[in-house]
Amino acid sequence: MWPSRPKRSRNPQPSPMPEDEPRPTIPLPAEIYVDQDAVSAGQTQLAHWLDEKYEEFVAGGGLERLPGKGKPLTIPTGDVMNTILKQAGVPHPWVLLRLTIKESIEDILYLLKHSPDDPAIDEQLAELNKRIVQYNLASPSLALHRRKLTRENIPAELEKWK
Repeated sequence: MWPSRPKRSRNPQPSPMPEDEPRPTIPLPAEIYVDQDAVSAGQTQLAHWLDEKYEEFVAGGGLERLPGKGKPLTIPTGDVMNTILKQAGVPHPWVLLRLTIKESIEDILYLLKHSPDDPAIDEQLAELNKRIVQYNLASPSLALHRRKLTRENIPAELEKWK
């Protein structure tokens, strides 16, 4: 015959949870936390308010006073970022880099005239040549590329950077 199993009680006691462990929580759907009727009523109210403001604008002749009325729209072509920068009056990053390089060349020329044996000049030239490489990579045309600088060619190269 088969060995007998221990009998289970009909009302099992849950195992006690330690006091320091947090109780598990079940995440509830967002619909329970948000009053959907209030949200839809607010959206409807906003839509009605926007419609009213638009109707007031049209009734007041707002569409007749728009700048460029009756003229064709100019649709920009090319890079969107370039268009935004041009409209904002911001120069391209490579143009700004060119200006900083020109200023650095002028600073190095000043140092060369006043203290030609200063070892800091070579460090500044190395840093400046790194920026010239960045400029050459960023400039849109090969005609705008510039040579690296040495102590000997700085005066001649400064004229090309102007």
